[in-house]
Amino acid sequence: MGRPTGAKKVRRNQATFDYIVCKQLFTKAGLRSFYNAGGPISAPVGAMEVKANWVPADEVDSADYYVSEAPDGKKYALTAMHIIRKVLPDWTWATFEHQNNPGRCDYTGCRDAYGALVTDVDASDVRDRPYSACAKNDALKAMLSAAGLSPVWEHYCLKGSQTDFVSATGLPTHLGNSVTEAGFADTSSCITCHARAAVNAKGIMTTPAGFVDPPIPALCPNPSGSCSPNGAPDPNWFWTNPGKFDQAAVAMQTDFIWSIARFAIGD
Repeated sequence: MGRPTGAKKVRRNQATFDYIVCKQLFTKAGLRSFYNAGGPISAPVGAMEVKANWVPADEVDSADYYVSEAPDGKKYALTAMHIIRKVLPDWTWATFEHQNNPGRCDYTGCRDAYGALVTDVDASDVRDRPYSACAKNDALKAMLSAAGLSPVWEHYCLKGSQTDFVSATGLPTHLGNSVTEAGFADTSSCITCHARAAVNAKGIMTTPAGFVDPPIPALCPNPSGSCSPNGAPDPNWFWTNPGKFDQAAVAMQTDFIWSIARFAIGD
């Protein structure tokens, strides 16, 4: 079975929505005001966003997937999702994939210390192959049942999570979904990519995406393809002469929320 292709949707909870609207962060004028006031943009504890990938339900065995019906009556199956939540200052990051996704544990392996019977799954040397089903333990099954969720959710596997840019020994942490980050999952770091979400003094985003563009051979195993920055953020993304007496801000982070930087309206 090949990897299905489809559409991506992003949704946020009420706490995130209210913060963006009340602070006028959906407008460039509002972003300029924040910038001139010295910021920072900081969503409240409990803010959450979910990024989900969908394919037409007839492309997969839909009985094994969570299926949603669009307003036009077409049905779509969920293949992957990221969940981010503002629990820590730099948020918590988790990515999930349907167990049928080929290559879902590639590059980093899969780790689920809470709900899976097999906590650690090593990455295969052969890319894009199927991995075994991520059978769930009784505690997670009971939690899903108590929440009134269908057993179909047991088919979704936690690939991994992030809470920091680097490990305790200074190594970059990685997290990449075989669907959402297809083509650059080998270098992907959700937390580092989203750290680049920023605007300048005019309320205009300072980078079109989290990619290293153009690719830098020292950072990108495949310089001809897409590459994601990982590890600690580069101060040069946000400052001129960072760390020196004459450093000056040239960008304001939008608290890891790309949609603020990318879709602000107005001139």
